Amino acid sequence: MKKQVVATATLSLLALSVSGTSVFAEDSGNQNGTANTNKTNTTTDIILKPGSGGDVEPIVPDDTHDDNSGTGDVGSLSIPYASNITFGQQEIKQGDADYFALNKKPHVQVNDTRGGAKGWSLSVSISPFIGTENKHELKGAQLSLTNGKVTTKNNQSEAPTLAEGTDGTYTLNKDPQMIMLAKEGQGAGAFAAVFEGTDGNNEQVKLHVPRAGVEAQSYTAELTWMLSDAPA
Repeated sequence: MKKQVVATATLSLLALSVSGTSVFAEDSGNQNGTANTNKTNTTTDIILKPGSGGDVEPIVPDDTHDDNSGTGDVGSLSIPYASNITFGQQEIKQGDADYFALNKKPHVQVNDTRGGAKGWSLSVSISPFIGTENKHELKGAQLSLTNGKVTTKNNQSEAPTLAEGTDGTYTLNKDPQMIMLAKEGQGAGAFAAVFEGTDGNNEQVKLHVPRAGVEAQSYTAELTWMLSDAPA
């Protein structure tokens, strides 16, 4: 473009020497021959607030022997799902016995939509097993969880970790025991701790029952999951 403008100026000078008239090149842009360009900026915005927890879906939807693991817990930091664990109908043994859960994927899920990945910690305790007929305690019964893993779904956030159990085993009792930990910067979104094993005979979830004092009746105990907003 610059060479073309110079050639036009030369032709104008030749015309001036011959006829005495003046011819000028038309200025159609800036001095470089390019069109002038205007620029303006606009903005787009969104306001994000802590989630209500009302639309959280289960990460582990197919836990057998528990049709609905929903807890009803909602909020920006909540435990929306936790399995009801069953050992089914079992025979009394001659000596101490180990029974294994029927559930294939017992789990507990934490939802953190507070924003900012502030961290949290999850612990669990268990009440004594009490007979449904005479309210007698199943003395010495111990529930243990082994070889758990942390899982998520459609979530790229840094995952929490499982707390250190003895050889990967958590033997539950009346005192809260740490299960899953999220340091600051971890655990944003939904994560679950899963103790997966064989359907109908899950050796990762074991109930040890001493023979002494066992009676033929149903026994139930209550797991209490506690979620703290304090980083691990």
